[in-house]
Amino acid sequence: MKNAKKNRPELLKGQSEFTQLPKNFIYMNNGTEGSMPGCVIKALHKTLKQWANNPTNAFEIDPVLGKRQKKNRKAMAQFLGVQLNNICQTENTTMGLNMVIMGLDFKPEDTLVMTDHEHPSIISPIWILKKKLGLQVKVRKFPKPAELSKINAEQLIDHLFPNIPVLKNAKALCISHTYNTTGIRLPLDKIKQRADELNIRYLIVDGAQGMGMVDLNKPENRVDNCDFYAAPTHKWMNGPPGTGVLYIKNACIRPPEFYPPLSQKMAAYMSDDDIQSQLPMAEALTIRGCSIIPAYVAITKLLKFFKKIGGQEKVEKHILGLSSIVRDFIAEKSPAGLISATAPELQSGLVSFYPFNWEQPQTCFKDKKTVIGVVDKLLEKGVQVRYVPFPTVDFSEQCKLQCHEQDSVRDCSGEPVEQTFAVRVSTGYFNTPEDVKVFRKTLKQVLKGLGK
Repeated sequence: MKNAKKNRPELLKGQSEFTQLPKNFIYMNNGTEGSMPGCVIKALHKTLKQWANNPTNAFEIDPVLGKRQKKNRKAMAQFLGVQLNNICQTENTTMGLNMVIMGLDFKPEDTLVMTDHEHPSIISPIWILKKKLGLQVKVRKFPKPAELSKINAEQLIDHLFPNIPVLKNAKALCISHTYNTTGIRLPLDKIKQRADELNIRYLIVDGAQGMGMVDLNKPENRVDNCDFYAAPTHKWMNGPPGTGVLYIKNACIRPPEFYPPLSQKMAAYMSDDDIQSQLPMAEALTIRGCSIIPAYVAITKLLKFFKKIGGQEKVEKHILGLSSIVRDFIAEKSPAGLISATAPELQSGLVSFYPFNWEQPQTCFKDKKTVIGVVDKLLEKGVQVRYVPFPTVDFSEQCKLQCHEQDSVRDCSGEPVEQTFAVRVSTGYFNTPEDVKVFRKTLKQVLKGLGK
């Protein structure tokens, strides 16, 4: 960690709370894990002690720490602009997506639509249903990276989900709010409109790269555009590890439409005679044995922190403003290297690009070894970003399955599938313009050594 932050500009409100990040280390990997402000760490310590003092009472009857989590779920519902019984607390996005995809009553004749850039959190349960039930899966391919930086939202939606017979009447459309590969952010209101035009029953959204990055009160980001929206609070929100949320639009959803795993309350739904025992589905899913409830309580402190620093709109403006500086820097130096979109409605806090030769910026490097080398050299100099692969998923011929490590894609024979790799930069709320300045300077040093 050789680069120290010098002459740092005035801190934004709340940035001084992120005291656990070393002062000589620039962390730009919020898309993988966030940090935590001091007020959340303090709240987590306090609630852990409360739990340890009387665990049984905490879990069974405490109004804040108790298993039903109504107070904390209500706070999250207010943050998202929805109702208490739309909200289930989870450990992460993967858990929420698996609850949904494995819980819905899919039949072999049903069709599910997804893209070829989905995260393993979506791919894995869909692959299971395809192998187990014979579910029909239609994979829509993103435009090539060279086209993405120039495309707008309407063009992208028409490309991914055109109004064609093969997509009509599908049971579900599974997408990401923001793609962890390219940083492309889909406008959920327009996606919902297209799904309705295609008569698609469920819109299931991976919100891992949305919540805490963008203002979820804006029409294009609202979770109630979706039937299900799964998100973490440990990434862009900067909450404790192992915390997340699942939004369920239909608060009255029941079997046989929905048989969700990970709940100890489903037996009550099996008989109309036991109607009095049926909790709202979101609450039934929250009660699933002992989970990290002290961390859920700390999330309520995090929601107050968001309000204190100016709310979601201000956070989005800051994060997207910093990412725009990064994006413009790459676009100006190496247009061929930029992957992330330049259209404002598709932008996010993630910027992906191919490393390039500084002296010959039209020469880009897309292989795994070179890209990882760039990421490692940046880290040696005190700047942390990450690399991302561009997965190829095709269920139509040989079901190709993305590996858990997200390093490679293999088909059913185990042979690798060709793909490219890119550098991804995530600018968090705690980052500053000075951080971005140091990143640009450090990246220039690293890229000058490429191709020699």
